Amino acid sequence: MLLRALAFTLVLAAVACGPAPQKDPDLLPFPAAGPDAAPDPSKPGPYPVGVRTVIYEDTGRRKPDGGARQIVTEIWYPATQATRGGPGVDYDILSYFPPEQRAAIADAGTNFPLMHTDAVRDAEPAKSHGPFPVVVFSHGQAALRWQSTYYTVPLASHGYVVLAPDHEEGTLGDVVRNQLQNTAEGIVDRPADVLYLLNRLHHLRSDDFLVGLVDAERFGVTGHSFGGLTSLRVAAMDSRVKVIVPQAPTSTDIAWLGLADAGVGIPVMLQAAHEDKTLDWDTNAAIAWKALQRPRWLFDVTHGGHFTFSVLCELDLAALAKTAQFSIPGTNLDSVLNDGCGPTAPKAQVAEPLINHFAIGTFNAVLRNSPGSQALLDQAHADQLTPGVVQITADP
Repeated sequence: MLLRALAFTLVLAAVACGPAPQKDPDLLPFPAAGPDAAPDPSKPGPYPVGVRTVIYEDTGRRKPDGGARQIVTEIWYPATQATRGGPGVDYDILSYFPPEQRAAIADAGTNFPLMHTDAVRDAEPAKSHGPFPVVVFSHGQAALRWQSTYYTVPLASHGYVVLAPDHEEGTLGDVVRNQLQNTAEGIVDRPADVLYLLNRLHHLRSDDFLVGLVDAERFGVTGHSFGGLTSLRVAAMDSRVKVIVPQAPTSTDIAWLGLADAGVGIPVMLQAAHEDKTLDWDTNAAIAWKALQRPRWLFDVTHGGHFTFSVLCELDLAALAKTAQFSIPGTNLDSVLNDGCGPTAPKAQVAEPLINHFAIGTFNAVLRNSPGSQALLDQAHADQLTPGVVQITADP
């Protein structure tokens, strides 16, 4: 009896000293937004972020030289937890300039910082947690696809696949090459770029890395300036769009120009700045707000300007333009880039968490079915972040 008891004790000891249960290597540090979760949208979400650059060719649209329209697209996506702490991608605005202009800039001693992100190039996608909703980000006129990484990268971290195309003939590179298209052409081409991406997501090849990662039925659009116009226009053109967040857009009179059934009956978070000098409040944001249906929210940066919604203030494009000797037709870069970048506008470290709180919170509420996230979209939560910077009008 004593021997049997001793043997049993030894077995228990062996079990206790055996290998500990393995922790799931892809366990999230906290739940992503959902029916029972509403993480803080002003802070990074539970996923590390990966990024890839993909060049699509829309063979259905031909340029004057006969070539297919190219859509260079930055894709940020939720990555596995092993990605966390990996080397982040840096973006260099000088890459949009030809060698001779880069040399002139270097000779002038003008320093332009790299835009650092925590997104890791070609990281393994977190497909075990997918598929994820999709959001397309549309950049402003004469801007670039990574102009708002403060927003697009955190958005991906909350469980979204974010596609940001360069709208060919509407980028900073096109300004440098004197190939910037006019607004009328962009009103046609930009929505077509977004809808091309949406259609492509519905017909992925089996070897595409997005297979199993994207849920194209949960689709939203956001964008700044001309990109804000693009989001309004795409929403009016295609019922597959479920929610939009236009930032500093032009008026709906222009956004919906030529559309037979213009209007948006989906949730909209309209973000704008009351002191916008590029697209002034009264003839743009105010008109757009009146034209929108419920559910709708108005996010007003009371002392912000047009470029409060991008990282361009950090790059000092006016100095870059002077050194590289380029201009944007019809604009004065010194005055334009003080539109949201001047001393009276909120600093990036103040404005960006507010922008993200309400933009990402809106996508969480709609595309991730998170009622708790919708409850965060009010004045009280804006003032908890930084009082007196934004005015929220909620009309859910």
